[in-house]
Amino acid sequence: MKKLMCLGLCFVLCGCGAMPTAQNVEVKKVNVIEVSASSLDEIEEMASKDVEDTKEKLESERNALGEKITDFDTYTKNVDKVKAFYDQALKQTELLSIRLREYAYKYAELVMNEDASYKVKYKDLSGIYEYIYDDAAKTMYDIYDKTLKDMYDIYYDGVIKAAYDVVDYEQWYDARSDAYDDWYDARSDAYDIWYDTRSDIYDFQYDLRSEVYDHDDKRAQKKMDKFKKSILRMKEDVND
Repeated sequence: MKKLMCLGLCFVLCGCGAMPTAQNVEVKKVNVIEVSASSLDEIEEMASKDVEDTKEKLESERNALGEKITDFDTYTKNVDKVKAFYDQALKQTELLSIRLREYAYKYAELVMNEDASYKVKYKDLSGIYEYIYDDAAKTMYDIYDKTLKDMYDIYYDGVIKAAYDVVDYEQWYDARSDAYDDWYDARSDAYDIWYDTRSDIYDFQYDLRSEVYDHDDKRAQKKMDKFKKSILRMKEDVND
């Protein structure tokens, strides 16, 4: 059951007091878990689609930029756009990482609210591992391993390398060195985001399942609350 992710109307998981004013409306947007879903199947579909859409959007932007930069001259004139792509790719990867954590939280909330035995809840919580940690978050690795990796072939080992015999060596060397540094830094940051995302989701589902296994509702809720707070802190940081 594939549904487009709702970005406007969101299911608000945290409690709210008075209606938001013009001054605090942005704070309210940050301090909620924004996932609109009523079933586990829906969350699974949303998480998978979100990763694929993000990856495809970045690859489309990368390819469009590559069509404009066909030689060393156009590269040097548009190097700021290449750097801007790296910044955008990292920003979108970071936002995706937050959303994947939100999917994991919402998945857990639906399971914990089930009118079911601890045994059933323990089993159902494994879906966080299978569909979000091992499917969606694993696919997110492609942004690091393909979307950004291909930038090396396009620029460093492509249009810049091809200009070795046709431009001033010092200019060529500096451009190629800078291109490598920008590419390496962007991929390193993307890897760190991916690694932290999977680690956090794994730890959350593992800890929560342990408390459910022990029939400890109070500690299970504490695990939920702690994970939620960490997500909200990330949302605040990324919007600073």
